[in-house]
Amino acid sequence: MEEVVRTDNLRENLALLTKPVSELEEGMLISATYDGDLRVAVLKFYEPKTGRMRLWRDNTGHKPYCYTKLERQELDAVGRRNDVLRIEEAEKADLLSDSMIKVRKIVATDPLAIGGGQNSVRDQIRAWEADIKYFENYAYDNGLRMGTYYRISGGKVLPLKLDAPELVAKSLEEIFRRNPHEFGPYLREWAELLGQPLPDFKRITLDIEVANEENRVPDSDTADLPVIAVSFFNEYEKVVYLLERENRETVDLSNAEYKTVLFNDEQTLLRAALGKMMEYPVVVTFNGDDFDLRYLKHRAERREIGIREEENPITLTSTRNTP
Repeated sequence: MEEVVRTDNLRENLALLTKPVSELEEGMLISATYDGDLRVAVLKFYEPKTGRMRLWRDNTGHKPYCYTKLERQELDAVGRRNDVLRIEEAEKADLLSDSMIKVRKIVATDPLAIGGGQNSVRDQIRAWEADIKYFENYAYDNGLRMGTYYRISGGKVLPLKLDAPELVAKSLEEIFRRNPHEFGPYLREWAELLGQPLPDFKRITLDIEVANEENRVPDSDTADLPVIAVSFFNEYEKVVYLLERENRETVDLSNAEYKTVLFNDEQTLLRAALGKMMEYPVVVTFNGDDFDLRYLKHRAERREIGIREEENPITLTSTRNTP
């Protein structure tokens, strides 16, 4: 059967896929991120019923923060910053002294104000919890667990308790009987977390090939060499998008175990590849974060290719230890 390739409506499809929801019957929380434009945390839920990813934006007013042991009078310069909203008194457990201590909580407008930006708070003073990625902090503060199920009702994220299979429940009861009573709550907590039903994620693997030059490794940030092939594979489809190039030896692929689609120009190939990626909520790669996806992102948005950011489903985040 001929491969149907769509290269149009990338912007509209992406807008539809990333439209936030306020209602969701059932979804597994698999990831969290941060929307720098709206300055809110974003949760990602996989909906098994539809095989789609659903996004929920924070509507609680949660803000990035860090703590310091410095006294209030030592924080005048920090308090005058435009990106610091307020400084609050707080009490935290100091595990080294096994006691509760008074600290100051610095609440900011965005994560880069806490750490990672130029002249951030953690660059000015000694601060605690300033190295934690903001979306991880957000998940912890709200008691959210990746890999567990939730529903969204009226814009609120609510835990969804799913019964363990009968065999698992019986095994747990036997484990509880064999262990001291005080271990019970911890065993049950871990059992509930690890015993969550695992959905059959709709997914596909991706790999790219880039035109090479002798003694040169392609740079995923400049992305100045053409993408000549993008391959996709899962148990249902095997397809390779190929760029036709002049003065190249022709190879007969009619008997190949995979489908091949030839493109006359690189922009059309890349648009088709991005469109294919949008069909799947989960894309699996080998070293994709550092090369394949990064290269596709930067190559597609180069001036000579002309794919706009709002048409590109690939977003990049820093791998540095910053909020």
